[in-house]
Amino acid sequence: MWEAMDNRLDRRVAVKVLKAEFSEDPEFLQRFRFEARTTAQLNYPGIAGVYDYGETRDGAGESLAYLVMELVNGEPLNAVLGRMSRLPLGHALDMLEQTGRSLQIAHTAGVVHRDVKPGNILITPTGQVKITDFGIAKAVDASPVTKTGMVMGTAQYIAPEQALGEEATSASDVYSLGVVGYEVLAGSRPFVGDGALTVAMKHVREAPAPMPGDLPPAVRELIEITMVKDPAARYANGGEFADAVAAVRAGRRPPAPGNARGSGTGRVMMPGIVPSPQPPPPSSTQMMPTSQREYRGPATGTAAAATAEPAGMSSAQKALAWAGGGLLLLAVLIGGYVLLTGGRDDTQTPFVPPTTTTQQTTTEPTTTTTEETTTEETTTTDETTTEETTTTTTPEPTTTSPTTTSAEPTQTTTTPRPLFENPFQQEPQGQP
Repeated sequence: MWEAMDNRLDRRVAVKVLKAEFSEDPEFLQRFRFEARTTAQLNYPGIAGVYDYGETRDGAGESLAYLVMELVNGEPLNAVLGRMSRLPLGHALDMLEQTGRSLQIAHTAGVVHRDVKPGNILITPTGQVKITDFGIAKAVDASPVTKTGMVMGTAQYIAPEQALGEEATSASDVYSLGVVGYEVLAGSRPFVGDGALTVAMKHVREAPAPMPGDLPPAVRELIEITMVKDPAARYANGGEFADAVAAVRAGRRPPAPGNARGSGTGRVMMPGIVPSPQPPPPSSTQMMPTSQREYRGPATGTAAAATAEPAGMSSAQKALAWAGGGLLLLAVLIGGYVLLTGGRDDTQTPFVPPTTTTQQTTTEPTTTTTEETTTEETTTTDETTTEETTTTTTPEPTTTSPTTTSAEPTQTTTTPRPLFENPFQQEPQGQP
């Protein structure tokens, strides 16, 4: 990922470049083109915009594909968690609602992100959320770009159905966002293990550890519903999840799946809270400054504690019972290879479930470690955090080759106000 200057429109942009060896691969190139087309259609303040796509030759004559994107003045959520470990309740719920509404824009357009995780959620200094990296997104009605049976996603946040090689849906994104919610509220991930495959299997067959007791019952119930193993028992899309979060912020219990509006347009007015902006006209493109500053969260707004506990068997207990019946099938289906990276950054997990036969099947996961390079031009001193994205066989890397970019003219709109004001916002820094 590079920071570059658009000489035609005199603006700073982010340029995602595909390495030359992958630019020669038709399958990788097809997926890269698809990223440009799908993300460019998702014109919404909560989604990092795509301005241009191109293919050229470098100095050695090698093919080079690149994507010109909005340069977001924000910090990845995983970097925020690295400093704070656990977000304050009001800040966490605000982030979850904004992210859900942004995902709903994609879900309405038939696009499933498939890799929702903290590294793909950016927080601006004013507290606005922007989702980035739809690199492995696939429109529901489009022809598959990936190989049959290939699992794409990140192990720590992957939905059970994705881990089993089934088709990812909008409910899969909701599950992944629920895992993010668990992490920011509890201060730890719901599942840990020695490797990516171990963690992915826990998403399929185990219930998460109980959340901290200092969280309101309604908040714990919200995450339990969102992380149910059966996708039909979850909130169906980002809008339905966002409406449930809004209900909890208003001091109510989260509605049962199917009872929330799910339109992605629900508004909850609270004292001291400014509602998120509505989607702008399709022709507008939001621009952000280039300097990176830390997110300190909203200044006002906390979730009221709900007093009613859910009756009967909890959602987590039901989820465990649902998953238990599939353990025998799981032992036969899960296998393939695992791509595992180290550090706190999210571990990528492609693996291929083997074909079921009448003979006993033995699976041996293989672990491959691949390093990815993050490069930043000398025109800025700001730190850029980039997470690798899972591909069919090799994580899609970034390059160290700068590229001159061009972009189609677009209209510019004023940055919308977030759900809250940030009294800690620093004065804008000068352009590098």
